[in-house]
Amino acid sequence: MAAILIPVPAGFRFIPTVLSHGWYQLPPFSYDHESQVLARVHQFRDGGVARLRIGQGEKESSVEVAVEGRGRLTRERREEVVRVVGTCLNLTRDLSPFYRSTRRRPEYRWVETMGAGRMLVSPTVWEDMAKTLLTTNTSWGATIQMCRRLATLGEPLGEGEHSFPTPERVASLSVDALNDHVRAGYRSAYLSQLARAIAEEGLDLESWREPGTPSDDLFRRIRGLKGFGEYAAGSMCRLLGTFDRLGLDSSCRASFRERNGGELASDKQIALYYEPFGEWCGLALWMDVMKPHLAEYAGAIARRQGENSIHR
Repeated sequence: MAAILIPVPAGFRFIPTVLSHGWYQLPPFSYDHESQVLARVHQFRDGGVARLRIGQGEKESSVEVAVEGRGRLTRERREEVVRVVGTCLNLTRDLSPFYRSTRRRPEYRWVETMGAGRMLVSPTVWEDMAKTLLTTNTSWGATIQMCRRLATLGEPLGEGEHSFPTPERVASLSVDALNDHVRAGYRSAYLSQLARAIAEEGLDLESWREPGTPSDDLFRRIRGLKGFGEYAAGSMCRLLGTFDRLGLDSSCRASFRERNGGELASDKQIALYYEPFGEWCGLALWMDVMKPHLAEYAGAIARRQGENSIHR
């Protein structure tokens, strides 16, 4: 087993990034709350498969990645691990403008203090798009099950673990065969069309992560794909690092209702509340959604550390 240390920017916090939304529960990601390790089964460009076990380094200035799998960790593989983990943890994301906006609102100062704001994403836009499709018009539990079945189409690593399937692998199946395997209902046709657009028509989703892409243009491109309505396109914009859209769903509306003293609010009223955050409005909203979840685990970690100090 080889280990790699990857430097992280000042203010980066591992756990708030991992727990930024539910992706850590979707294969090939998995997260162990006790050890605070994020695992991922990864297929290298050379075809090999390994398990990446990612955790906070001994110092806050780095994360440590253990690479478990067959084959030598070549220089090319090492560089790929650094690139993949950097993408997943959004290490190049500059949150300083967002943090400046939260300092003006006392009720949001916790965000910078906790080091929250980075979103856990997949190494490829294809994977994020596929998973987002499987969140539409369904429960979170059903999304987890559909993603588990989809992941079994990827390259295996041991028993029951797989990398995420490539678009070429998904495109090789008929819609019926894909639906028989994933059991995603009408979403299977959209997933198949997306995979074929990438594998056969040259759709370059990865270019959508390039900085400087206008937000409206990005949203329009995503909305142009079948299955991506306002919610799905807004969610994808958030994962791509564009936060000037709210991407409202039921969890966002429920979160705002709690903030609003239990009073229902229209989408327009919600938009007006977050308007002062400007291009960061969608991230401010998402921090409100995730605050109870992040606070719960922050408290659990603090209690665990306190117990450890007592028993030393």
